[in-house]
Amino acid sequence: MKRYKCILIFIGLGLLGKAQMPLNVERIVDSLDQLLKTSTSDSIKARANLGLMSCWLSIDREKAKSYLTEGKRLSKNYPYLDALSYSTEGYFYYATDIEKSEAAFKKADTMLSRFETKTAYKDRSDAIYKYAVIQQRKDDDEAYTDIVLNKSIPLAIKSGDSNVLGSQYLGIGIGFMNIEQYEKAETYISDAIRTLKNTKTDSSRLISAYNRAGENYIHLKKYDKVKSILDTIKPLLAPYPASELYAGYYLMQGLYLHHLADYKSAINSFDNGIKSAAGPNKVFVIDEMLFAKIKSLISLKKFTDAKKILLDFLKDEEVMGFAGSRVEIFLGLSQSYAGLGQMTEAYQWLLKYSNLNDSLYNSKIINDLHALEIKFQSVEKEKKIAQLEIEKKEALLKEKNQKLTNLMLGIISTFLLLLTFVLIFYYRNNKKLLKQKEINHQQQLKEMRQQHQLKFTQAMLEGEERERQRVARDLHDGLGGLLAGIKIKLSSQVKAENNAGFDRVILQLDQSITELRRIARNMMPESLLKSGLEEAINDLCESLTSDQTKIEFQAYGIQKNMPIATQANIYRIVQELLSNAIRHAQASQIILQCSQNEDVFLITIEDNGTGFDISKIQDAHGIGFSNVKNRVEYLEGKLDIDSRHNEGTTINIELNVGK
Repeated sequence: MKRYKCILIFIGLGLLGKAQMPLNVERIVDSLDQLLKTSTSDSIKARANLGLMSCWLSIDREKAKSYLTEGKRLSKNYPYLDALSYSTEGYFYYATDIEKSEAAFKKADTMLSRFETKTAYKDRSDAIYKYAVIQQRKDDDEAYTDIVLNKSIPLAIKSGDSNVLGSQYLGIGIGFMNIEQYEKAETYISDAIRTLKNTKTDSSRLISAYNRAGENYIHLKKYDKVKSILDTIKPLLAPYPASELYAGYYLMQGLYLHHLADYKSAINSFDNGIKSAAGPNKVFVIDEMLFAKIKSLISLKKFTDAKKILLDFLKDEEVMGFAGSRVEIFLGLSQSYAGLGQMTEAYQWLLKYSNLNDSLYNSKIINDLHALEIKFQSVEKEKKIAQLEIEKKEALLKEKNQKLTNLMLGIISTFLLLLTFVLIFYYRNNKKLLKQKEINHQQQLKEMRQQHQLKFTQAMLEGEERERQRVARDLHDGLGGLLAGIKIKLSSQVKAENNAGFDRVILQLDQSITELRRIARNMMPESLLKSGLEEAINDLCESLTSDQTKIEFQAYGIQKNMPIATQANIYRIVQELLSNAIRHAQASQIILQCSQNEDVFLITIEDNGTGFDISKIQDAHGIGFSNVKNRVEYLEGKLDIDSRHNEGTTINIELNVGK
């Protein structure tokens, strides 16, 4: 019976936004440090500082505090970032000042409620979820479950972020584990695993969900599933030997070994889990390991070792603050003293256990008290009880045999009636089968139409690029060559006749040739073919930069081994977005960020232009934005636009370049 409480772990805010520290945290820290060094935007620096606070908190608290202070200072002029800074502050105080932490998360929720975007829904859901975890720390499981189910999860669904939703499904599953509703917990934890498996992200969330699923299966006595989960997690953790997620793995492994009665190995697993514990929840993780270890020590008859740990728990105010933990401690002390032959102390602790336990377990406690009292009585009474138990089992077996006989008679009696319904069932089932085949046929047609549309879009984009290349070659090699030839002949004629009047004509002809080559390069930039996407975009930004418009380009991790067609599509998307910001938004400051993480390519462009009404974008007459959407859809991407009149525009694009 689970008496101690699973305290939920949350680490990472701002740019991270994870349920626990990501496995590749070093790479994230390097990226954030690079942003601080290169960016001139206060908003980007603010986000980087808040993200670095989350990364450094479990390593160097003073350094983390300096990042928090700077992040809050830079966020003051940005209402949305100001709200996020309070969520980060709540995380900073989570392990040291629970009241400050709770107040900060409440303020973050209030400030974020003013924004109605998917990003705001995600960040607000995250803040409310962390506030709910604090209620759980206060031993109020009912409040925790109510807040997550009715406030946090609905916002996560509105955000469309599967990572946040999956983590919160896991959280509510753990909440049900704490109140011993393991069947309900299984449903939510399974939803969490299914949701997180369909996301392209760091695997730390998924590993955490597997860990809790295994622990829950222990309580449900589904040990075959526990073994399967252990085998699944091991290769996921192998590349990250220093990850704090090993603690959850060792806890599940120890519980499984305890079930197999391999108590020594179980204790070894719990000790490994204690060594792996890290982060602001390290104390809670270690306590959970120790509670599990106590059971194995008692089973191994190491009562002195178990008693020592339990007596240390009695001095821990945090542990004793949970009623469930006190029940577990009192029961463990009773068992330990009884194992050491100290029956008086054992009886006293069992009485405390009895008085504290709720009505759901009263009958079990009475039996335990009765069993302990019998040890103080004569051996004859113990024999009498044993004999009564044997007679009771024989009576139950006789009753079971009688029920089995009645069941067989009932089956024979109803067999003929069931046979009558077989033909009716067969007819109806066949009718349903035909209907289902028709539905499947319609679904296949729908999928064929979708495939056809995708091929059409692909062919259109490829044809457009080929036509651009052809026109660029014709302009450069054909018309460009003709104009160059004319210039040479005119120059020769001027020298022969010494006619100064042709100089202005030759100058205009030079300008025409230059403009012709610029148009040809825009249609198919040579740098894209020779040097790759990053160099081509950099050239594009430099060519569009002027006294009226400043463009800052930042690139991170762009790979050169992408197919040239994919690079061309990304280049056209960026080209159209920059063109819109300059021509239509009349922006004077543009920040363009392009980054790549394996098969995911991210584009973010911010400008200080005039902005526009997003709801009217579908009615726009130009084909430029339509081409952007077609290319994003072709690369199976996502497009998010945030724009307000006279407040600038921010566009975020996520593309799949692994095709």
